[in-house]
Amino acid sequence: MKWYREPLVHFLLIGAVLFGIFKLWGGAATPAPGRYHIVITPGLIKNLQVGFQLSDKRLPNDQELAGLIEGYVREEILVREAHDLGLDQDDLLIRSHLSGKMENYLQDSVETAPPTDDQLQTYLQKNAANFQRPDGTLPPLAEIHAGVLAAWEAAQSRATANAAYEKIRAHYTVEIEKTPPTGTPAAAAPKPGTS
Repeated sequence: MKWYREPLVHFLLIGAVLFGIFKLWGGAATPAPGRYHIVITPGLIKNLQVGFQLSDKRLPNDQELAGLIEGYVREEILVREAHDLGLDQDDLLIRSHLSGKMENYLQDSVETAPPTDDQLQTYLQKNAANFQRPDGTLPPLAEIHAGVLAAWEAAQSRATANAAYEKIRAHYTVEIEKTPPTGTPAAAAPKPGTS
């Protein structure tokens, strides 16, 4: 039986995604004293309404909104309980999802000023192979400005994320435990009756 086919895994993953979206867009409840305290903020209600509107092309009525809020409360309770039980530990899907969200967060954490045409021209020259025509010539910046701008912004975003990661990484130490190479027998325990 494959663990990733289990409905509980899907439920928890969807719950974690929604919880992360609410947190990311400012709709999450502000932490309050007490583990059993859940706050439904106006921002959270707005996020629930927007999500409903995107899927149903209309705002929810009062009964539907109450159902959305109760759904969020149920999800929040189950996510907290799953976290307390350690169900989020050593889960490759959750780790991958959180890592991806953190990469996005790092990329979006710093706003860069729009580049000048000189900066774009320099970028174009350094990355000419990415923009060459089939005949090997490089078009002028004016012809491919939007593409160069998009590539420059993506490169800046990656550089920002990498710099932010390196700052965070500096706080961590990594220890790699030595294990015997495969095929090398471990020290054998003495056989009973021998010394």
